[in-house]
Amino acid sequence: MTVLVHFKKQQLEGFNQQLIFQNEKFIKKEYDLDKTLLLLLTNVQEYYKQVGESTSESSVSQLKTYLDLAVSGIDPISLERVKTRRRDLVRTACFHCLSNLGNTLQHSLQTIESLLLSSSETIHQLLLSAYQSKLITDDLIKKTNSIEKCTALWEKLKVNEQVSLIDKKLKLDILQEDISILIDMAFSKLKN
Repeated sequence: MTVLVHFKKQQLEGFNQQLIFQNEKFIKKEYDLDKTLLLLLTNVQEYYKQVGESTSESSVSQLKTYLDLAVSGIDPISLERVKTRRRDLVRTACFHCLSNLGNTLQHSLQTIESLLLSSSETIHQLLLSAYQSKLITDDLIKKTNSIEKCTALWEKLKVNEQVSLIDKKLKLDILQEDISILIDMAFSKLKN
């Protein structure tokens, strides 16, 4: 399933903010950290399932299992029941989950940002080339002030064989809506 890349980025940034909040709870030694962290892990796992990233989904699922074992009084590493210092065990498991979840989210976010950057550079080069060829004018840039108008402009530009080829290349990684958002962002920079 193809999902809007900008949506993925927004979701991952939101999860990163929630992770920061969970890290603050860890530092403050708040008692309900295990419950709120489990909820965050569930939400992140559901997100990865929704966007079809099974490897990351599996990784988060393992973290949920790790935390669940610790909460139920079983050492997640040795799988032995713990009779003393259970709170320390849960706290250690929370740290492990926070750390690994942070790495997973960071990796996903870097992948998305890299994809957006390369797509953005391709679109910028194409727009500059179109501007140089007089296919795009300053007046047209000023009038193209919405995502719909960016989509319409892109459709007009696709008549050109090279633009059509670039469009196909971009659509291997991102959706038309992502392309329109990147054009809108580029034009916003040019209007100033």
